[in-house]
Amino acid sequence: MNPLVTNREQLLHIAAATLATLESESFQAKLDEGAVEAPAEPGAPSLDMVTNSLSESLEWARMEEQTLDSAELEAVGPGPAPYIPSNQVLSLVQSAYEEYLEGKEEDLLEEPFDGTDVGWASVALEKIKSWLKGKRKFVSHKNLTDFRYDLPANAVVALFADWGTGEPTAVRVMEQIKKAAPTHAIHMGDVYYAGTPGQAKKRFLDVIDQHGPSRQACRYFSLNANHDMYSGGYGYFDTILRGFGQEASYFNLRNEHWQLIGIDSGYEEHGLKDPQKDWVAAQLSGGGGAKSIMVSHHQYFSSYEKGAYNRALHTKMGPMLGQVFAWFWGHEHRCMIFGDHLGIKARCIGHGAIPEAVPFGARKFPDVPVIASDERESPQDPGMGIHGFALLRLAGRQMDVSYIDEFGTVFFKEQLTA
Repeated sequence: MNPLVTNREQLLHIAAATLATLESESFQAKLDEGAVEAPAEPGAPSLDMVTNSLSESLEWARMEEQTLDSAELEAVGPGPAPYIPSNQVLSLVQSAYEEYLEGKEEDLLEEPFDGTDVGWASVALEKIKSWLKGKRKFVSHKNLTDFRYDLPANAVVALFADWGTGEPTAVRVMEQIKKAAPTHAIHMGDVYYAGTPGQAKKRFLDVIDQHGPSRQACRYFSLNANHDMYSGGYGYFDTILRGFGQEASYFNLRNEHWQLIGIDSGYEEHGLKDPQKDWVAAQLSGGGGAKSIMVSHHQYFSSYEKGAYNRALHTKMGPMLGQVFAWFWGHEHRCMIFGDHLGIKARCIGHGAIPEAVPFGARKFPDVPVIASDERESPQDPGMGIHGFALLRLAGRQMDVSYIDEFGTVFFKEQLTA
């Protein structure tokens, strides 16, 4: 990840300066002169639409600052961890700036940044326009038996999430996955900053090809997530899924005793884009006695995140929760083993590559039981946590689960029985 745009203050400064440039008379004159490419196709987003979106994103940031407590605000301040906003337009500004700077001198990024460079402003304009054109078309099943794949009785499945940074820590995680020799590997979503096609290739597929298990020995799957959709989902659907030969953003890997049901909670953020609900219901009821394990990007509950219970995902999955045995998710950049809660065994493994300050601090929802929480400090990044993944080893009715970090140490082990 580009280390030059790392914190909240820098990003908001760049976004505000860019907005001022886009709204300036001189930029409008450049647009009129043809020095900046104007929207050509009918219905293309206008300059006003772009500036309104950027203005709204800055207002979102101001509201975020009011709602974050002091510890949370410090965590996204000038420290070593990159600021990853849950805002599409700001993520697109990060992505555009990174692409603009490739091959340029680093001193171009030094403060103060006034945004008056027409080249930069046009890059930002085009990036936001690409998002405003809308989402990539969702791929749906035709039959309730679609997107089912056989899972060997002795399969080895690697689960990793929030991993698409291309950073050295992501490389170390992938190298540990390779050492585990999985038969299947499932990424549970998020390629940063905004899941653009270029980021999907450079930070995801290229890193897997260079450091991961070969695609001949391991079958890869990927789930959709919020950052993958920040640029409309084109990088996810057209680059990642096409690269993996994956039919859709949801699937079921099943054998006699187990089924791993991957769902798309990103196309509609923290939701379940229709007609997935009917498909999920068919998988849960038609498992033939197999234990059902859900796999998604977004969490069903949390010890830390506010408002994690009032989302579309809960409305749609709630009536089916009694048929779910376990659930692995990411989104929060932590590794947490929860005690049985709401009738399921839940595991958060969103610690694939994004730095998270440790210790995590007091839990905001102490009613959610926690068996283990990996709050070890990374020897490579003081004050930040260690990254890793989960490895599922199937042997008939038995499933051994190991939570392995980027240095090969097993943090936690458990055995699940069908």
